[in-house]
Amino acid sequence: MKVLVVDDSLALRTRLIQMLREVCGAESVREAADADGALTQASTWVPDVVVLDLHMPGTSGLAILPRIREALPSCVVIVLTNEAGEPHRRESLSRGADHFFDKSKDFDRVAQVVGAMLTTCGETSDV
Repeated sequence: MKVLVVDDSLALRTRLIQMLREVCGAESVREAADADGALTQASTWVPDVVVLDLHMPGTSGLAILPRIREALPSCVVIVLTNEAGEPHRRESLSRGADHFFDKSKDFDRVAQVVGAMLTTCGETSDV
């Protein structure tokens, strides 16, 4: 399973990648710090899961969400954000997010979703 983590915070990306590898056994994880990097990774590497922050410098995660969904129709998109109000939730889901989590309350839910996907697929990792 390939997971792409998109967030402008290096500390958050590092923590999330570590959690995904330790908790889920996801070994094939890449990262991007901005929208351009996310779109490049999405088109060249083709992840199974994208974990996407909404607030980044330049183009927002919300703005690229439809482009990710169009390019990767079978990919699971998880929005993980500090901007977790209901308007952002509705907009994210309407633009193609499969899950919407608040960084401050739901951080561990990302690993639960990815772990469940690995179990369902019968995989432990995809290098």
